[in-house]
Amino acid sequence: MKHILLNRAFEYRKRKDINPPKDYVYNSILGAWISSINKLPLIFAEDFKAQSTKKLDVETGEDNKGQ
Repeated sequence: MKHILLNRAFEYRKRKDINPPKDYVYNSILGAWISSINKLPLIFAEDFKAQSTKKLDVETGEDNKGQ
């Protein structure tokens, strides 16, 4: 018999391909990915498609209180 927490816990799928943005480095002082070519933040790039965290975490949100 499994522990109740193991029975009720939600399991997230592990990402297969987690790669930092090409030609960008993380600046810990600014808290943003910065282009090594033109020094602009990633959010200003034309091909920027989605938000990313420093470690490319899976964002789960705070709304899942019943987990």
